Amino acid sequence: METNNATLIKNTKSYTSAFSQMVEQLYETKSSAIGNQGNLSSVIGTCFASMSQTQNTWKRATFRDLLLHLAAQKCYPLLRNELYINALANMASFGNKMVRDLFEWKKESIETESIMSDLIQFCYAKYEVPEFLEGAFFGENKIHMLWYVQLGRGDSVLKLSSFPIQMTRKMAFEFKNVPANYTIEQAIRFAQAKGYGANELMAETLAWSSLSESFENEEFWKKVMGFFANQETLPFDKLQEVLAYIKEQFNQDKNFSMKGRTWEALIRHTDQWNLECQKRKEALNRAEWETSQIMGFEKQVTDDFYYIVELVNSEELYNEGYEMSHCVAEYEYDCIEGRSAIFSLRKQQVDATYITLATIEVCMAEKAIIQAKAKYNEYVSSESLDMINQWAKKENLDLFFDYEDENQEAYQPAVQHALPDFQMNQPQPAFQRFDEFENYQRRTDYGSEVDWKWFFYILFILVKGCAVLAR
Repeated sequence: METNNATLIKNTKSYTSAFSQMVEQLYETKSSAIGNQGNLSSVIGTCFASMSQTQNTWKRATFRDLLLHLAAQKCYPLLRNELYINALANMASFGNKMVRDLFEWKKESIETESIMSDLIQFCYAKYEVPEFLEGAFFGENKIHMLWYVQLGRGDSVLKLSSFPIQMTRKMAFEFKNVPANYTIEQAIRFAQAKGYGANELMAETLAWSSLSESFENEEFWKKVMGFFANQETLPFDKLQEVLAYIKEQFNQDKNFSMKGRTWEALIRHTDQWNLECQKRKEALNRAEWETSQIMGFEKQVTDDFYYIVELVNSEELYNEGYEMSHCVAEYEYDCIEGRSAIFSLRKQQVDATYITLATIEVCMAEKAIIQAKAKYNEYVSSESLDMINQWAKKENLDLFFDYEDENQEAYQPAVQHALPDFQMNQPQPAFQRFDEFENYQRRTDYGSEVDWKWFFYILFILVKGCAVLAR
């Protein structure tokens, strides 16, 4: 056991000696931005490089002394942590304002966080300072660090340098009693809310809201704080929405005021604003395209009114596909590029609403209707086919799509002329395209499908017969 202790002491002294040599060498080295290379030397070297060797040299000296004294006190976990090393460098920026001799500090805890907290208090707090302000040394805001130093030497909260809000005595009192888990910005808002008369819960809600993100235009926002501080309690999520609405209104109109407003009215305006924002967002994300210049269609048949309209944006395609339970929405790019035009055949109801009877695709290159689908990709009905035929005749559109009547009798519209297989050169969307062109060419070039079946059947018999004879 004695041998092990002796070895441990020897290793500790060796580490301390090596660490001290490294610190002294980096301290003496001419400053250069070496960057963080993932090792202890580069982290400490980068901190030294940020401190001038000719101006305010006490910063470099204080940083060196902090590192060496912590090593002497065996605070090794702290000295291996980049976060704490950077905090020590920040402490060194106020090395000329220490209230006690650094080398009189002794480690009294084994927890790294407690060691750092005790060191900050020893160096800068002659008087009590709120614990949440210790976090300033782990950030980048030197003003916040200065507040700790000022309060530590006994200055009043009301005299803190460059404070972002105008504090009252009550706010100053509350500021020094903010819980330790608050950020400095949240602590300011908490104290402000309490100063305006908010209860504990409401002050906490406001402190954790978006109000703590900025202190710009404080003359306006302090009135917002005063308004909400008078509320007993508010749901946090709804408060955040209302604050976003208020911010947007103020950004658009600097004369926007909280005077005469109520929480209920703000909720109504916020909900309406959110709805409008959502619509604008959808409009921005929605693709639109030029019309095909193919006219629509209207037809009155006794009490029924039929009409055909073109779908000219993504939203209309999605709605059509949702209502008809097919994937016509995937034709968006065909429409954008002008290859296809999608139309909807509708029938108006008595209450002025409508039902969709068919979704129609027109091939723009050939001015031909190549698809007409009812709901679930079923064949269109007889009444739909009649309307489509009348529309096609009116707009000089060729018909090229399969149809089957209620008795399941095949129906094939006449084809005016052979169409090229342009579909074969395009990616096929999930909304099934017909194989009309391929079927048409196969029937035209090789005869009917029935003839082909008989041909292969006879060929099979001949092959089997030859095999039997060969045996």
